[in-house]
Amino acid sequence: MSATAKQGAIWGVGHTITLFIFSMVLMGLNIEIDGSVFVLFEFIIGLVLVWMGLDVVNKSKNLFYDRENKNIKSARVPENNKTKLSLKSLAVGLLHGAAGSSVIIALITTTIDSIYLKFTYIALFSIGLIISMSLLSILMTMPLHRKIKFIPFRYFKVITGTLAILIGVKILYQSSAQIGTLFI
Repeated sequence: MSATAKQGAIWGVGHTITLFIFSMVLMGLNIEIDGSVFVLFEFIIGLVLVWMGLDVVNKSKNLFYDRENKNIKSARVPENNKTKLSLKSLAVGLLHGAAGSSVIIALITTTIDSIYLKFTYIALFSIGLIISMSLLSILMTMPLHRKIKFIPFRYFKVITGTLAILIGVKILYQSSAQIGTLFI
């Protein structure tokens, strides 16, 4: 489970990096940005969710039931793919941070006057974010570590991938409607 917590933490670090970059640029230059710009990032998040969902569903074909030994093969991530998985978590965290930073930055810039307090708030928020992403990752994978008996792992992956696709399509639909109003 420590590998799962690490992936969640890496996702949180990606989110934090983006939040800090946006915050430093916007608050450092005293710029207020229109929230509609972040709608484009949400659209990209929708695309990424659809892509990741399709990837999970496609990779679930690699899980097969070995009738002779009565177990699931290829359920573990090979060692050479762990770095790739970490980079993927970081990239998704960076995008997630880009899409979600607008609300935090808007809240901070309108309610806190001191630049020191603004960055303290962002630092504390980021620490909480990294910890909560780690814990959420552990909680979401606990059933897998307990060897779910009522649903084969392959089908669990297909369901998870399909949900990611559906959520991605919903985000694409909602953000494209907002993007359409930007140009009217």
